[in-house]
Amino acid sequence: MYKKSAQLLSYLLHPAVYPLLGTLVLLYFGPFYLSVKITLLALLLVFVGTYILPVTLSYLLYRLNVIHSLEMKTANERRVPYLVGTLCYYLVSILILQTELPSDVHLYILASTVVIGVHLVCLRFMKPSAHMAGIGGFTGLLLALSFEYHVNFIPLLSLCFLLAGLVASARLYLKAHNPTELIFGYFSGLLIVGGMIYFS
Repeated sequence: MYKKSAQLLSYLLHPAVYPLLGTLVLLYFGPFYLSVKITLLALLLVFVGTYILPVTLSYLLYRLNVIHSLEMKTANERRVPYLVGTLCYYLVSILILQTELPSDVHLYILASTVVIGVHLVCLRFMKPSAHMAGIGGFTGLLLALSFEYHVNFIPLLSLCFLLAGLVASARLYLKAHNPTELIFGYFSGLLIVGGMIYFS
């Protein structure tokens, strides 16, 4: 029972959901007006570039036996998918830069790219938690926006802190990571994303 709950939580709060969720928050709460058409196109671009494309390429790597599991349980299995993810995210950030979208959207995807790149380098000696980096980065985004635009995100931030604890517990229960990898993953996302957006 506990294992199924932990797996379900890991699937629902997969790191791939945060680029789209963060972009949605930026477009909805930012002090600018965008047409519905531009907003939908932006969300589509982020969804395809940071979710569909990386997932499809990861599945292709699995079918080609480059990785042995889509869960990528070992650090070694994560290297090529992380490299692919870094390139996909960076491409999306460059494409966003060429549009009329606010610079914060570009910065959010670019910061997420940096987080993946940092994790890629760290795979030499540890396996940082991408789940914790995802929710940490989203929390960092909310904190930066709350200071930058004076938006009250306290209820949403409280929920993020609660979910971060639940995700960490789930990943520990599934023996996917040790505490150091969870802490590093969370704060790498929180500090890099929050810092790049707030200090830009």
